[in-house]
Amino acid sequence: MKKLIFSLALILGVGSAFAQSNKVVTAWNLMKTEYNELDKAKVAIDEASVHPKTSMDPKTWYYRGLVYYKLYQSKDERFKNLDPDPLKQAYLSFAKAKEFDVTNRWKDDLLFNLTRVASDYFNRGGIEFEQKKFAQSVESFENVITIGKLPFINLLDTGAVYNAALAADEAGMKDKALDYYKKSAEYNYGGPEVYHYIAIIQMAKGDTAAGMASYEEGIKKYPNTSAQLYIAVINVFLGKKDLNSAFTYVEKAIEKDPTNVSLWQVYGSALQDRDRDNEAIDAYKKMIELEPNNFLGYYQVGSVYFNQGVGANDVANAIPLSDEAGYKAAVKVADDYFGQALPFFEKAYEIKKDDSDLLTGLKSLYYRFKNNEKVQEIQKQIDSLK
Repeated sequence: MKKLIFSLALILGVGSAFAQSNKVVTAWNLMKTEYNELDKAKVAIDEASVHPKTSMDPKTWYYRGLVYYKLYQSKDERFKNLDPDPLKQAYLSFAKAKEFDVTNRWKDDLLFNLTRVASDYFNRGGIEFEQKKFAQSVESFENVITIGKLPFINLLDTGAVYNAALAADEAGMKDKALDYYKKSAEYNYGGPEVYHYIAIIQMAKGDTAAGMASYEEGIKKYPNTSAQLYIAVINVFLGKKDLNSAFTYVEKAIEKDPTNVSLWQVYGSALQDRDRDNEAIDAYKKMIELEPNNFLGYYQVGSVYFNQGVGANDVANAIPLSDEAGYKAAVKVADDYFGQALPFFEKAYEIKKDDSDLLTGLKSLYYRFKNNEKVQEIQKQIDSLK
């Protein structure tokens, strides 16, 4: 009797296994384009994936991955809400299939499909980033990285590493961002900019020494394209009122990148801080030479002349009334400076008409030179901005 019961149980077990195997085949057929019954295919393959007889069969998980990948790709409204994240289920299914595929029967198919999934995750991560869904973007790019780490793939997507860093940074995951930025630097991805991001996070954590070391490392690694890093270091020194160090770095940076307009701007500002106004004017004029429509170049040259005029005017006002000749001579010096400022301010105004500081300076110059028509014109422009 015991033998008979065992035989019946065995027959029932074989029947059950056959039924579950049929569900795998059914799922395969239902997802074909000519049937396109992904909802039914999903039900069949999900049942097979949890049944003891088929749950460890790589074919089950491979087909499950295909079903869910088709759900992810489908534009059919009937299948839109069958799973909240079919791409993730496709990824997990293909990975599970590889785990059970000890004979490598499905190796090439799984490699192809996991590569497709990784590409889709990369694209999705970019879309999520643009939509400011930064935490989700991190997860998508991390999935790309994880897929690449699978032993039979073993391919690091350095773009995904860098993008994960950017997304984590925006999401406020600073430790994770720092780790990915450092990995990007290690793999020579991201150029000098990645060192800037590393340094910013380090300094925000209060580790200025580490931040400065990162800047130095980036400058050493990218000596000819690291103007941004030089500027960042210069700003750190300016913030500390260490003008000598700042000035040294500016000069080094210009040697490396003499056509960088931003460097000439910083250099001009550093020269002004050292009361070397004429050299500052030359630096700002270099900005104009490199970019003929550079607003700041014209504005800065005009500002230096304007400030020199203000200084000369103060000298004139300090001369005793009894010294009329001395007063007139001093006023002429001031007028010469103001006169030199005017054409640069006017050119800056042609380029940008809504800068309040420029408008104030330009109005005062027109007023000084008694050009009432221009005074009224500039005043109207000022009023229009209120």
